[in-house]
Amino acid sequence: MPFSRAALAASLLFAAIPAADAAGAIGIPVADETQSLIGADDTEAIRAIAEGYGEARIVELDNGDPAIVGDINGTAYQLFFLDCTDGKACEALNFYAVWDVQTVSVGTINLWNRTAPLNKAYLTEENRPVIEMSLPLAGGIAPGQLKYVLDQWTIALAEFPRSVVYPEE
Repeated sequence: MPFSRAALAASLLFAAIPAADAAGAIGIPVADETQSLIGADDTEAIRAIAEGYGEARIVELDNGDPAIVGDINGTAYQLFFLDCTDGKACEALNFYAVWDVQTVSVGTINLWNRTAPLNKAYLTEENRPVIEMSLPLAGGIAPGQLKYVLDQWTIALAEFPRSVVYPEE
């Protein structure tokens, strides 16, 4: 029995309503309208949330941009503020970690990149493995969403050494 356009439109509309909550249902936090958003300029708020995962302190780079230097479960990382104007009005964050090991193959890095969708890995010119994760912040981010990103970064910092840097140990 064919559907009328109105019936089809109504069924699509009502089918979409549960999908609106799907992100929250699978554990990805959605912005709560009662939470204030954190902008990339609010380095102290970002540092405070990062400190919930381990050591985190704000530093100033040579170009005047802020960065956070931290440690999660014994792994050092940097959190760079990107696309800044005069050290302010930053538009994005870049999570970055590098290991002082030169035995990782490109094939191992490629396998990681195929199976880890939220971050990317590569070898430096000195053949050291790096993992990065970028987060655009134009318009801000809810604290719960930033915590979710830091949860994912924490998992990546644990899995990357086991899977890529020291797989034989």
